Amino acid sequence: MFSAKASFLVSLCASSALAFTPPARLDIPLLLSPGGRPMMGVGMSSGQVQNFNFTFTTSLGYTAVAGDGCQDCSGTSLYDMSKSSSAKSLSGQSAMSLGNGTFEGSLMKEDCQIYISNGSSWAYPNQTVMLMNSQSQGAPFEQSISGLLGLGTLKKPTNAAGFSASFDDGLYGQYYIRNPDASNFTFGLDLKPSPVIPGTGSSLTIGPNAKSLADSNVGTVHWLAPDQSVYQSDKVQWRQVQDSVTSGYLTNNTQPDLTVQLDKWSATVGNNQVGQSNILVNVDPYYPGIYMPMQQARLIHDAISGSQQVSHSTIPGQTNAWIVPCNTQLQFTVVIGQQSFSIDQSVLVVKQDDGTCLSIIEGFTDSSVTQYIFGQTFISQIYVIFNIPKDGTAIVGFAPRSVSSSQSRDIGAIVGGTVGGVAGVVALGLLAFFLIRRRQDNTFFKRAAEIEEEHKVASTVEPYTFGQNLVAHHDPLQSPPAHPHAPLLGLHDAGPSGVAPPSYEEASESGLSSPRTFPRDSKMTYRRDTLMSVGSPPESPNHTNFSGSSAV
Repeated sequence: MFSAKASFLVSLCASSALAFTPPARLDIPLLLSPGGRPMMGVGMSSGQVQNFNFTFTTSLGYTAVAGDGCQDCSGTSLYDMSKSSSAKSLSGQSAMSLGNGTFEGSLMKEDCQIYISNGSSWAYPNQTVMLMNSQSQGAPFEQSISGLLGLGTLKKPTNAAGFSASFDDGLYGQYYIRNPDASNFTFGLDLKPSPVIPGTGSSLTIGPNAKSLADSNVGTVHWLAPDQSVYQSDKVQWRQVQDSVTSGYLTNNTQPDLTVQLDKWSATVGNNQVGQSNILVNVDPYYPGIYMPMQQARLIHDAISGSQQVSHSTIPGQTNAWIVPCNTQLQFTVVIGQQSFSIDQSVLVVKQDDGTCLSIIEGFTDSSVTQYIFGQTFISQIYVIFNIPKDGTAIVGFAPRSVSSSQSRDIGAIVGGTVGGVAGVVALGLLAFFLIRRRQDNTFFKRAAEIEEEHKVASTVEPYTFGQNLVAHHDPLQSPPAHPHAPLLGLHDAGPSGVAPPSYEEASESGLSSPRTFPRDSKMTYRRDTLMSVGSPPESPNHTNFSGSSAV
């Protein structure tokens, strides 16, 4: 742990020594697709911008978009290469697997931009992109999702996708080419729990208690820098990425670039406790639940009286889930260094349409899979930071949420590092009790004096009976710390004038912002007839060795 933290601090110091001004944090809002995956707004082409909804993954370092030649794509917008002035074809075909889906297509170079919360954008040009033309069931390109943003590192050159890919083919490599004095690329995940529950279909199943999915906010990616207001920065536990792992991952999938080793997990069911030490984990918001080797998942569910293994899954063909009694008391804890992060049954047990309940902890059906995946719902209980340096090994940080951030979420989690917080709550409770009792006692004595004055007789006073205790109320559905946000996804074209939204650089220099708030049609795409601008761009960071905010 110390070496990982020391490496991160040294790299940050090196950044300062080289006179590179770290960029300001950008907030990328995440909305929920109708299919249940988190998505962000991405524009493609530096000319006539084509705008799409992209989901994202840390398991792959590649970017892919559904092309207009895709025969297997429906219910989503398709990229048209003929409309782009910046796209360049590359030789070769590629095929990729993610979860239980596969997709393939040709390769190209394209200029891209990610839309941020104030309506402007962060540009990342010259990306290697798969122009996807076919996919299998289980691939993400459906129900308004047109693309996949890979946040893996590609640090290890690979031919796994059918072409020779290296660090420079990914988002981070191109960032360092544009910013040669930069030493680190960092982002944090501030997510809400996934509404997806294990199901029996080829697509994801949404729980019956989920709200309307259209445009619902599922969190924020804090881009280029973490947001220290939403986590306890003094309790971050850092773990180095395991570069040498080559086996034990999902069938037909490549080993994720950002796999880390954590100390252990344990599960408590009544008086029973089970667990496992030294686990290899891929932390990826593309997946909704918690996934582990079948033998370990059975240890947990065998301890739950009345549990039953079923074919329900959120990675069909790769995992199984368990039906459990709806009154199950379960706590799942992950130990990372000096912190323990725990989740209880309010998150782990979900209800189906028929009233029965399922556990979101799933087991891999392939016995050769020995690794773990912690998906969106687990991530939502903590704060996760990814740091990808130009040189050296990437690290991942895990931190308890700040008190204000945790209280604003309807998550029911028990997060580690709470001893001081509990003491504070007890002290406040005692103070409140004293003040209420004092106020009530004063009322009693005042009333007793009035009675004695009125009747002029001695009387026996009955003991005062306290009423129901007052309970402090907060809205469990409150969002995390507010930031400017409005739907920004699904644009098809550049608006009535045919002019693309300004880049982040242009917006910063001119004071304009990219159009992003539009009425939607039935496919969740925006109509161009009521174009309007929202928000204002952030102040441009003070860079010294490159020009323009879009280069960050």
